[in-house]
Amino acid sequence: MGRKRSRIEIVFKVLEILIQGETNPTKLATLVNMPYDRLVKLLRELEERKIIEMNSSRKTRFIRITDKGIRLYEELKKVLDLLDDYGLI
Repeated sequence: MGRKRSRIEIVFKVLEILIQGETNPTKLATLVNMPYDRLVKLLRELEERKIIEMNSSRKTRFIRITDKGIRLYEELKKVLDLLDDYGLI
């Protein structure tokens, strides 16, 4: 079993998926490999911080990344790449 992912790595993975296009919470939970209830808590926090937007269309909720979220993704990518270069993650 590998090491536990950090919160930053989980947020990065969520943003990495959303940068490719909007999706729904169930599919995102599967792609992030995270329990649905834990993911929803994280999504609410990211929405409060205006990093993502959640929109409802009929019975389905869709999640998309905001401009602020794209900027965060780009900065996190730089930091995680640097940490990886030094063997710290």
